[in-house]
Amino acid sequence: MKARQRLRALYGAGPLNFLVLVASFAIAGAAVAGWFQRPRDVVTVLEWFAAAIVLHDLVALPLYSVLDRIAHGSIQVGVRATGRSAPALVDPAPYLRIPAILSGLLLLVFFPVAFGLGSATEQSASGIPESGYLTRWLLVTGVIFAGAATAYAVAAWRARRRIRIAAATRRHAAEPD
Repeated sequence: MKARQRLRALYGAGPLNFLVLVASFAIAGAAVAGWFQRPRDVVTVLEWFAAAIVLHDLVALPLYSVLDRIAHGSIQVGVRATGRSAPALVDPAPYLRIPAILSGLLLLVFFPVAFGLGSATEQSASGIPESGYLTRWLLVTGVIFAGAATAYAVAAWRARRRIRIAAATRRHAAEPD
């Protein structure tokens, strides 16, 4: 048995996946080791992690789960003249979820600056006035959703094309020679 096959049998994935996982652990280990170079920051980082875990599990997870259920349940694609909905050729949910998650993460990261909550601190620390972050966040969000809409349109076009090719192949195979 080759080493690659043995690794796949033991680990469950290929060697590249294993190397990326080891590199990720090395980077995380270096970050944790860096905390201990400034011992007073360890407590602050642990408090931040605890708060992030509690806020995510008790606030964010239920909120975005409900929003996802609402959005996914309300997506109606391919309604026919009979009023019955046909199954979508391509599931639109990921094309809404991913941009919404990215946009939400960007807002979470830049929330204080986007809404001007730290303008005095920003000005005194860097000498640069804080402005335009909300506009830029809106522009980036628009670009992300436009990219997702384009990707969805391409995926739907490719799905329709595959169906047309399959139908043409079946018709061609059914025709007598």
